Order: sequence, then structure tokens, then C-alpha cells
Amino acid sequence: MFKRNWKRFSAAAAILSLIVSGCASGSGESQGAGSNGSAADGTVTIKLHTWYPKKTDNWDVAIAEFEKKHPNIKVEFVSAEDNNSNEYYKKLDLASASGEALDVVMFSNMNYLSQRMELGMLEPLDGYLEQEGAVLADEYTVDTRIGGKTYGLPGKSVLPLVFINENHLKEAGLELPKDWTWDEYMQYAKAMTKTDAGKTRYGTYFHSWSTQAYFVQSMNQAFGANLTTDDGAAANADTPSVRKSLELRLQGEEEGFVTPYSEVISQKLNYRPQYFNQETSMISMGSFLVPETGGTDQVPATFKTVFAPLPKVNKEDPISGNVSGDVLGIYSKSKHKEEAYTFIRWYTTEGIVLQGKYFPSWKKAEMNEVVDNIIAGTKTPEMIDKESLLYVLEHTKQTTAAVAVPFHAELEKAFIEEFDAMMLSGQDLDTTVKNAQQRIQKIIDSK
Repeated sequence: MFKRNWKRFSAAAAILSLIVSGCASGSGESQGAGSNGSAADGTVTIKLHTWYPKKTDNWDVAIAEFEKKHPNIKVEFVSAEDNNSNEYYKKLDLASASGEALDVVMFSNMNYLSQRMELGMLEPLDGYLEQEGAVLADEYTVDTRIGGKTYGLPGKSVLPLVFINENHLKEAGLELPKDWTWDEYMQYAKAMTKTDAGKTRYGTYFHSWSTQAYFVQSMNQAFGANLTTDDGAAANADTPSVRKSLELRLQGEEEGFVTPYSEVISQKLNYRPQYFNQETSMISMGSFLVPETGGTDQVPATFKTVFAPLPKVNKEDPISGNVSGDVLGIYSKSKHKEEAYTFIRWYTTEGIVLQGKYFPSWKKAEMNEVVDNIIAGTKTPEMIDKESLLYVLEHTKQTTAAVAVPFHAELEKAFIEEFDAMMLSGQDLDTTVKNAQQRIQKIIDSK
């Protein structure tokens, strides 16, 4: 497992402890002031902290059904409803530090959960699972264990796949791929690139996320997917997968069929308008974007989207992709842990299917029903090609990468600085990889 001498997080834990103890001594309570969430009739109210909008994402529907099934538990939905998970984490940490009553807490991926687990914010769930005879690996496609312990159950599953504008595909005379390589993906992008009256519609777009700089490694391989080795002990930037990613990014730039990186950065471009405004023909993105291809109140769907599996490096490789997604945990100081677990377990199984907005991590979900629910909830369901979507979901082997080290953001920053030097200033690939490897190792050694 990862090295435990993480100075930054040890310091943060100490500060958090001081803040919490200070709040407790001032209020005379160990956890927040006011009601403990229990009513005179025995009804318990638990708080669900998230960043999602309640009505837009059908949380009101899911919560109403849960409360119907469990009339002794009420769920208070706590969210800024702005879909901004980064701001949510700041508020969550502040709420924890100030001694607010917390019960169910959500994380957008395991890295964020891991950071707060290190600070003692999360309750282990293994005892609850054992009590009901449930085995994590039998229930869910995503492995959320850290050091052999379970601190959260997976909710929404995000599988990488390719979104393609069907009109552009047909215009280029191309068949929808069912099994392809990254080299073929780039050939498709080149074929769909079109310049008219001085304006270029690019064949594909890579977003500014650091993982899209080393996408072959971050999306395709279950082992060694991060910028460190899976044990967190060594840098993992000088690899064939990273090199392949960089080669493909350079090819797209040099041959002019990928949205220029300089424009992505300088104009702060976003993948949603790039795809939905038909500025690009194809993107490799997570399955969370599928419902939006059927149109929303804000962005109507004006073309049909077809889906292809994530490309592979070699023809003989299996079709696979690293899944990630939301994780729900119990706050370690919650006064209603049993009730919080009851909600988490229900929501991450039948609840998320009922919600009809996300692909679940629950293995027992009927995928055809899930897809039908998602498509039915869109503005123009005919714009989502169900057949190709089901094909991708049924033929992709879902894998789980190791949880990144808590200081992963520092590593990403170092890597992106070298990537920028390559993409924007002409630094050669070998120097980029060498510098990134050395800088990442230096950061690891300092922890």
C-alpha cells in the first residue's frame, strides 16, 4: 500500500483535530449543536451531503421512494445544487472541521474519498456488509477498498467510451467501429475533420484534464494507471502507455485533426459545447455524458449520437476500460450510522436504477432497463442510439485502477507542466517523459 509519511496530510489531520476539539469545547458537544436528528416518534433524519441538483437529477424521486420503504428514516438533501464538486469539497471539509452533524457524504471519485479517509472522516463499512452477508466484489463492478478496507460503496459508474456524431460519421463514409485501436481512432478523426470557409471542424477533441494527456494509461490499463506505481512508491511516467499517449497527441496537432491544445488552454474550451455545438465530431468521454446526448432544457440535441468502445493499443488486446464514479460513505462521527448505511446500500443498488439518470455500479442491475430509463428521461430520446450503447456496455470489460496517492494533484501539476512544454514550446517527447519521471519521483521522495 502507499507510504504513510504524508507530511501534508498529517499536518492537515492535526489542524483538523485542533479545530474540531476547539469547536467541541466551545459548544459542550462532541459533534455539532442542536438536534441529533431523532424525532419523538422514533423517526431519524439523516443528512445527505452532495453537489448534485435535486430535481434535475431525480434525487427527489429516489429519496421519496426510500422514505416510503423506510418510513422511520428521513433524508435531508444538503447541496448547493451547482454540480460543482470542487466547491462541494471545500464546504464539506469546513462542515467537518466546524463540528456540523454529517451522516452520508458523497465523493466524485476514490481519490477524494482516500484523502478524507486519511483524516479519519470515514467509517469502515466492512462490518455492515458482513452483517448482511454481502460481498463487495459480488455486488459492485467498482472495487472501492483501500488497504483491504471498505470506506464507501460505489454509486454512479463512469465507463469510458467514444461518442460520435452519426451525421459526420456517415458523411466521411465510415462504419461505426465495434473493436478498434487508438491508431484507428486517430484515422477516423482525420477522416471526419473538415474545413469550410476558413473554419475547421475537428475530428476529435481532448480536454484539458491531466488524464487526457496520458489517456492510454489512465483509461486502458487496470494496473499502473496512475502517475505512480500502484504501491505509490515510484514514479510511473516513463512507460510505453504514456509515450503512446504523447505520440498520438503530437500526431493530432501536427496533422491538424485534433482541436489545437493552445486553443483548449487559451480559450478555456469545454468538451460539452465542443461536441454538442458540432465543433468536433468525436470525443472519448465517460458514460456520465450519455443522458445529455438526448438533450436537456439548456442544450437541445440537434444530431444523433452513436457509441463505440474505448479503443485499444493493440488489436489483440481485450476491449476494456477503467471505471470510476461516485462513492458514498458514512461520516465517522455520525450519530445515525445504521440508518446512513441503510440508505447508502439501498441507493447504490435499486435506488440508482429507479433514479434513471446514471449507470449503476451494482452488478445485479438489468442494463436494458437502466438504458431505457435513462433514454426515456431525455428531451429527444431518438437522438441516442440504444443499440450501439448497449453493445459498448455489454462488450467492455470493466476494470478498476488503484487509488491514486493523496498528493496526486502535485504529480499532475508537474506532469502537465512538462506536457505543456511539449505541446506549446516544442520540447521533444523524450525530454518530456524524462523530466516528468524525475520530477514525480522527487515529489514522492519528499513525502
